[in-house]
Amino acid sequence: MQPNFEKVKSDPKKEEFKLRISGVELGNHSFSIDCDKRFFELAEIPDVQEGNVALRIDMEVLEKIINLDFHFKGFVTIPCDRCLDPVRVPLDFEEHLVVKLMPWQEGIQEEDGIWIVNENEYELDVFHFVYEAITLALPTRVVHPDDENGNPTCNPDILKKLEELSQPAKNDDDVDPRWEALKHIKESKKH
Repeated sequence: MQPNFEKVKSDPKKEEFKLRISGVELGNHSFSIDCDKRFFELAEIPDVQEGNVALRIDMEVLEKIINLDFHFKGFVTIPCDRCLDPVRVPLDFEEHLVVKLMPWQEGIQEEDGIWIVNENEYELDVFHFVYEAITLALPTRVVHPDDENGNPTCNPDILKKLEELSQPAKNDDDVDPRWEALKHIKESKKH
């Protein structure tokens, strides 16, 4: 996942995703961030109508490496692919990011899943990393679950309309009478 280099207008919610790395003592540190309504407004993740995901970041600071473990737990609401009504999708997953601190590095560079940053960098913005992690964790197809009898729990009006629209096309034997008349003219010329 690649860091976002765009300069975006600062927002208090976005500031929560900036982890201070300069002057931080060696050892383990932990941060908690709520990916709430404001996060999803800023992230503009396609199709996500709302969500609330608790994020815990465990940071292990070594001499020239920072290990970041991201723990996501919560839900997002996405439209059903069948009826378009909202579906609450639970999320519970983890991601890992390694940050190497280098004296000569300018900016942030990604190499084989590792971010390489200048050792004098003050903070690390993980907003875009979190955005991509949540986006990639979303299922490719979202539909309401079936009930205990195996029947869909989607909007019944939409299901009825879908069933009407998916009726098989008219039988080929039901030919438009105009085409039938043309067919007779063609056959009479052959004789």
